[in-house]
Amino acid sequence: MPLRDLIGPITCGVAAACLLAAVAVDLDSTAAKVLMVAAAVFFVPGAFLTLVFVRRYLGPPL
Repeated sequence: MPLRDLIGPITCGVAAACLLAAVAVDLDSTAAKVLMVAAAVFFVPGAFLTLVFVRRYLGPPL
């Protein structure tokens, strides 16, 4: 599997790590807000890239 196919799931994994780190710190802090924004920034393109990967290998839905 080429690395370009793993970029989407890796990006989603980074977003999940940001969300877990945001929950680990005080939720009212600036660090938590920055981590939540980073999670959103990483998750959206990661989800689209993962969808492209799935569509390429499995085809469109029936």
